[in-house]
Amino acid sequence: MTLDDDEKCPLCVQSIETNELDWILCNFCRVWFHCKCVDLTKQETDRISVYHCLKCQRTKYAGPSVMKRKSKRHQPKVDYVALNDGDQVRFINRHPHISHFEQFQNDRPIHNLIYMVRPNDRKTEKTNGIINDATINEIINETQLTKPILIPSANPHLNPDPELKRVYQLDFEFPKDLTVSEVTELVGKETPVEVMDVLTQENSSWTMLKWRDYYNADPNSRDRIRNVISLEVSDSILEKLIQIPRFVKDIDIVNCLWSSSNFQDHLNNHAINVSKPKVTKYCLMSVQNSFTDFHIDFGGTSVYYTVLRGRKTFILYPPTKQNLKSYEQWCNMPDQNKVWFGSLVKPQTKPVFPSSYNNNGIKIEVMPGDLLILPSGWIHAVFTPEDSLVIGGNFLTYLNIPTHLLIYDIEYRTKVPERYKFPNFNKLIWLLGYFILNGHDSGKWSSYETQQSLLTFYQAQLSVLMTKSTDKSITRIKSIIKNSIPFKLIGSIEGFLDEFQDSLKYLRKDQPEGPTPKRIKMNN
Repeated sequence: MTLDDDEKCPLCVQSIETNELDWILCNFCRVWFHCKCVDLTKQETDRISVYHCLKCQRTKYAGPSVMKRKSKRHQPKVDYVALNDGDQVRFINRHPHISHFEQFQNDRPIHNLIYMVRPNDRKTEKTNGIINDATINEIINETQLTKPILIPSANPHLNPDPELKRVYQLDFEFPKDLTVSEVTELVGKETPVEVMDVLTQENSSWTMLKWRDYYNADPNSRDRIRNVISLEVSDSILEKLIQIPRFVKDIDIVNCLWSSSNFQDHLNNHAINVSKPKVTKYCLMSVQNSFTDFHIDFGGTSVYYTVLRGRKTFILYPPTKQNLKSYEQWCNMPDQNKVWFGSLVKPQTKPVFPSSYNNNGIKIEVMPGDLLILPSGWIHAVFTPEDSLVIGGNFLTYLNIPTHLLIYDIEYRTKVPERYKFPNFNKLIWLLGYFILNGHDSGKWSSYETQQSLLTFYQAQLSVLMTKSTDKSITRIKSIIKNSIPFKLIGSIEGFLDEFQDSLKYLRKDQPEGPTPKRIKMNN
């Protein structure tokens, strides 16, 4: 049915000719209304079979609007796009790998696989069970961040237990009762956001407004299962509502360098232009049945992760030499999305170093208010059992520099696009070497293994620069390396490496005698 040119909405008296709003007809009084004027969203309108306006609803003849009959039986939606491409039948609202999540079981109790922070376990007369940032720093140093750390019910906004509120005295802040609609207002409706199609694991660009409407829609009206995991909010109003945990700042290489006046002075005096990487404040929004396939966070970064709404389930594998080899093999498979990575992981048959890597995968459920610290280089996949909203962030840590360099090497071999790598990673690593050499916070970087891995990394890059080749891939990586080395600060590469190697010799003399612990070696 069409409207006459002079038809108007009686609630706003606005002509249809001057707007593009949706309309709805009252089947009783036969008057047309703007859907917006009668507070109906598109999803609500689609569920109405016979509409009665508010005036007619009050009469005994019309009554309430009649809704479309909805079957209580769940109807799986077939992914016809995949079917048309020759794939097997699969359903839009359920990734095939979710069944692996449901079947996976830990081979030991969870507290034997991860570090579960429990106040009573660390209770002394001095601490009285209080868990503060100093406590978490002690745990990080004890474990060397080689196993996941879970702090249950750490967020006071989501913790109803008054005793736990007394016990946890951690320095962080996350928004209270945050919704996706509020996130949209805080970051901007037209802000672009990468949205992942869960079935294909491929991204497309949406606006936050489009994402908000999708997320808030009735689950049955969603065309496909979609997921947002890469919205960094440092340049928005939301950023001001997030305070990164203090214990994260204490071990974050980027924070340690950029908070140093000495570091800033050197950059300014040598006219070195490098932006501080913005990777510590992400807002992740996932609908029910979202699934993120196995991956390692860029640069092998560690992650802090807290659930504000819903819940999340992780399956993780430690970065052993064998697991990383399997991961690289899996990344290069043409049908990667169809292969469950866990099927390539060989069961542990003998102890590996460090001992926290002696497991056959770990399944962790993260509940609202929990705070998870994910170590460097761990291979993990994530499942969302119900609509969720998460705040998290990535950070490089001085405890895991060898692993960061190893993962960066794997990213190169698996052809990870530059835009999905840690920002300014290469330049940051060269700057780090310069400040180690000049005694900047030398205690943090005093590990021989750490400095040896840096030297190996620098030498490998020098070798690439000296390679004579017209191959496009070699030319491209040479350009990336050249543009990221702060020559104004370090001078010639050869002279810098000679100086770094001499420093390493003195450090080695100071090492205690005894067998050198095994380590994951970087592939040059």
